[in-house]
Amino acid sequence: MKAGLFIATAILYAVACILYLFVLTRGSEKAQRVPGTVFVAALGAHLAFLLLEAPAAGELPLSDISQILSVSSFGLGIAFLLASYRVDVTVLGAFVVPVSLMLFLASGLGSSYAPVSPKVQSVMLTLHIGANVLGLIAFTLAFAAGVAYMIQERLLRRRQLSGVFQRLPSLDVLDTMGLRAVLLGFPLLTFGMITGTFWLLRSGGADFYFSQALGLVAWAIFAGVIVLRAVAGWQGRKAALGTMVGFFFTLLVLAGYAVRAASGSA
Repeated sequence: MKAGLFIATAILYAVACILYLFVLTRGSEKAQRVPGTVFVAALGAHLAFLLLEAPAAGELPLSDISQILSVSSFGLGIAFLLASYRVDVTVLGAFVVPVSLMLFLASGLGSSYAPVSPKVQSVMLTLHIGANVLGLIAFTLAFAAGVAYMIQERLLRRRQLSGVFQRLPSLDVLDTMGLRAVLLGFPLLTFGMITGTFWLLRSGGADFYFSQALGLVAWAIFAGVIVLRAVAGWQGRKAALGTMVGFFFTLLVLAGYAVRAASGSA
């Protein structure tokens, strides 16, 4: 049953990806409801999968990278729906949903992942993971807004004022969305870095230092984007590029944890 539900969820995510891409490139306003409906169905199936995979009483939630990836995928979907409810950014699903699908498929590799050792399972670890998951969700939304901004600006420069251009949100909306998402994700990343350092020192896991170093690079990039926005008037293209680079390093941090877990070290 679990395997079947996983496959069904992945298929629904994949169909939603295709439909969102179709709406972005060729669809009309009426067609925007279709991918949203499929995406909601995917989230429903994903929620059922998460409930089926819920840890037993007394076990630490998000105790391995597989659960972290799955919850991140689901949380990203919920965050995108909430953002779409407040601002008309539906077509950004063409950039957000593929990331959600990627995270969910990566979580399927979890059978080979090693859970965190019970001796280091603590409240600090829970807070660390929770902050990083929420930060990842925020930065993914910022990344999606940045990609859409770059596409929109390029179309505007080429005076291609039809098709995709008319379906993407305005540059101001995308820039504001990216800024708010980074401002939300940055304190979460900061908190995750601090709690991660404490947990690292407590567990004595020297193999985490590389991931922590990548996390510090991501933190510095996002900090730079925020400071340059405030001091040097950065906005638009420069801010979008900085956000995208920061998101790339955030993914590298996640990949580092996944590789470490897959190698069987705890």
